[in-house]
Amino acid sequence: MLIPFCLMLFGILLTHDTECQALAPSHSSHQEVHDPISRHMAHFMQPIKFTNHGLRCYIKHAYNIPEYGTDFLPNNLFHMVQFLERKTDQICHYYQSVLRMFGNKLKQSMYVNPYALSEMLDEILPLMKDACNKQTIPTFAHLQKDISQLMYDNMLNRFDYLKVDPDAYFSDLTTDILSLVHSSHELSADSSVQELRKSIQVFFEVAFNKLVWDPHAPKDAWHNVKLLADQLTRFHQQNVVSDEDDLNDLFVTLLERFCLYLDLSAPDLPLAFYHELRSDIAQKNLLFLELEEDQYFASKATRLERVITMTEAKTRAYQQGILVS
Repeated sequence: MLIPFCLMLFGILLTHDTECQALAPSHSSHQEVHDPISRHMAHFMQPIKFTNHGLRCYIKHAYNIPEYGTDFLPNNLFHMVQFLERKTDQICHYYQSVLRMFGNKLKQSMYVNPYALSEMLDEILPLMKDACNKQTIPTFAHLQKDISQLMYDNMLNRFDYLKVDPDAYFSDLTTDILSLVHSSHELSADSSVQELRKSIQVFFEVAFNKLVWDPHAPKDAWHNVKLLADQLTRFHQQNVVSDEDDLNDLFVTLLERFCLYLDLSAPDLPLAFYHELRSDIAQKNLLFLELEEDQYFASKATRLERVITMTEAKTRAYQQGILVS
C-alpha cells in the first residue's frame, strides 16, 4: 500500500487506529441523521491537527469518508491549504504529494465550487511562488568557495590525521564534500521544481475541468471566470505556471467550462447578459481570450462568440415557447 509522502513525513501509520473512536459520529435512535453530509460535518469542518493522532483522525473520519470527496471538498479546500502551509525541508516533493492527494480526491466529485477554488488560489500562490523560485543551483564560484573553505578547515583541524592515514583522510574529505553539495546546495532541486510545476498543472486541470456556476446568477459567474483567469495569469507572472502554453491550456479549460455553463443555463439566462459578454469581448483586454497558441487556429474569442450566438438563440426559443426546459 502506497502512503502519500506528506503523511510519511509525519510517520503516520493508518492501520490499527483506535484513538479516534471517541470522535466517531454517534446518533441515538431518537436523533438519527439521514443526511450523510450532516452526519460527518463535525469532522469535515475540524482544522487538522498535525500530530500522529490528529492526522489519523482526519484520514479516518474525513478524507476516507465518501461524502468528503463528493460533496464537502469541492466546496471547501481549507484542509489542502493547511497541508501546504506546513514547513518541511523537502518542500517540492511534499507539495507534489499534497497536490496529488487532494487532486485525486477531487476526481470523485461531479463539480468544483468556483468561489472556493478562487479563494484557495489566493492562499496558495505565495507558497507556490516561493517553492518554484528557490535559488537552489549555486553559481560555480559560490560552490568553489564553499568547497575550498571546507578543505581548508579540514587541513587546518585534521592535519595530524592526514599524516597518520592519508587514505582515510581523503575518503572522509570526499564524503564531506558530497554531503555539502547535497544538503546545502540541493543540485537536484531544479528537476524537483519542474516536477512540482507539472503537478500544479495537473491539479489545476482537474479542478478547472469541474467548475460549475449558478445559472440564476450569470453576471456573478462571468465575473468569477474573469477573476479566475486573472489569478492564473498571476501564477504565470510569478513563474509557477512558467510555460505560456501551459497557461493557455488552463485558459482553454476555463473557457470550455464556461461555454458548457452557457449551453446548460440557456433557459435561465437574461438576454441582456449576452450583450454584456459581447461588450467585454469587443474590448479585447481579456488575456485569457487574447492569448493564442497558433495563428491558424480559431481564437478563443471566436469560440466564445459562436457559443454566445447559439446559446442566445436557445434562450429566445425558450422564452417564445419553441423550446421547453
